[in-house]
Amino acid sequence: MATAIIPGVTELLVPIPNNPLENTNVYLLRGDDGYLLIDTGWNSDYALRALGKELGDAGAEYKDIKQIVVTHAHFDHYGLVGRLKQLTKAKVYLHQRDEEIFRTRYAITEEFMRQSEAWFYANGVPRTELSVTRMPFGGMSAGGLPPQPDITLNGGETISTGIFNLEVVWTPGHSPGSICLYERKHKLLFSGDHILPVITPNISLVPKSEGNPLGEFLKSLELVRGLDVSTVLPAHENIFHDLPKRIDEILHHHEFRNQEILAALADGAKTAYEISNHITWMPELGGVHFRDLMPGDKRAAVSETLAHLRAMTVNGRVKVNMRNNMYYYERV
Repeated sequence: MATAIIPGVTELLVPIPNNPLENTNVYLLRGDDGYLLIDTGWNSDYALRALGKELGDAGAEYKDIKQIVVTHAHFDHYGLVGRLKQLTKAKVYLHQRDEEIFRTRYAITEEFMRQSEAWFYANGVPRTELSVTRMPFGGMSAGGLPPQPDITLNGGETISTGIFNLEVVWTPGHSPGSICLYERKHKLLFSGDHILPVITPNISLVPKSEGNPLGEFLKSLELVRGLDVSTVLPAHENIFHDLPKRIDEILHHHEFRNQEILAALADGAKTAYEISNHITWMPELGGVHFRDLMPGDKRAAVSETLAHLRAMTVNGRVKVNMRNNMYYYERV
């Protein structure tokens, strides 16, 4: 059901199929000439119908949407962009680093799949489990890519509706081009997946990546800590108000995971896959052992472990060596 947050700002719930998160929280902001939409939801007929009903409950129609700002290029956020472009003719905004994903990670080829398998194997994933590495990243199958954005962002821009002014805050980590949107006058932070009230966003190292996504994510947390925010409007779960407290909880979560990794390495070098077996997954839900994860979640777990290992290598807490064509990590 559409929920008014303050006059002119409404939360719309768009369902995600077969996902424990249940919905993407999409936000509708009134303007002088139509509306701005933050995120769109998963690409399905059911989600589109639900979004249409939510818009109607908020007193709007598709034709009233003039701007669509997407917090990042994952398909529970960007998925409906193509259909909404046809229905609304709205301008679509996305950060330029996530725009690049359409030419790389989502341009899935047989060669990319082979490289992905080789990368996971080099990080300890048994050959019997390599088939899961062929699952498309980000919920996207080969072909059928959504349209490119009309306007690419770098961070620092202000997107205005005439009533609300959204400052673009670049917060890489969950995705390279993840952004938050800060409405200074009303002290609102539209946080996308960067900061969620209960779970922590997936921070993964993906094949062929040379970066440090977890390091970027932690820096991005400190960046938004400095904003004067009274209400945080995340893309999943519930709206909350104490931003500094939640940031501290997330920092604690990641340091606890670092300590689990160091404990796993106490008796010698291990691959990322082996280390993943020593980590408590989904601690917010009471904890799940690696062996009990679904295949796709196992892939995500190894990728998250690798993100931690990359950050801990950068800051000198672990080191990596290759033996027998596999990467092994050990404590420094």
